[in-house]
Amino acid sequence: MALLRDQGEKAMLTRYSSFMTVENTLSEVVQMLLKNDRLKRLLYYTDRKALELPKLTPAQSLSLIGNQIRIVPKLNVEYQASPYVILTMDNFVPNDNMTAFRSCTLGVDIIVPYEHWNLENFKLRPYAIAGEIDAMLNKSNQTHLGIADFGGAKMLLVNSEVGGLTLYYNIEAFTSDVKLNPEE
Repeated sequence: MALLRDQGEKAMLTRYSSFMTVENTLSEVVQMLLKNDRLKRLLYYTDRKALELPKLTPAQSLSLIGNQIRIVPKLNVEYQASPYVILTMDNFVPNDNMTAFRSCTLGVDIIVPYEHWNLENFKLRPYAIAGEIDAMLNKSNQTHLGIADFGGAKMLLVNSEVGGLTLYYNIEAFTSDVKLNPEE
């Protein structure tokens, strides 16, 4: 299976989809996040001393998926909500030098009710979460993720109840082109 398409297949690009790798990339990022005990405690516990509380059980860790770790960009703007992150992929552009790769932006929205921002010793939960995520993603080289380079961050002011940060990572995602209709 050749990674680079020949000229005949380039003419039929509409029959292939490089977006099929989105699921692989998001899955890898979620798995990375679930390996970080400090991050899981910051997301699961709303206590100011979240980092001093017990590590999560496997069942508690799995409960984070779809709740505190999301891949569907739906906001929960209730003040009683737990902190959560939303993973998104955006700004897809072709890589002119290598057709097997596509550049895109991995966005990580960190949403925290303002009442849960403060941790101990002037630490703020959104920045503690951002630090844990950045330590895992920045300059990482995962199978489908490619090399993730920190592209920036900005405040995320949602409403008077919740806010946080958005982290941006520029990645070169391996496209793993998939023929949409294999019988063609």
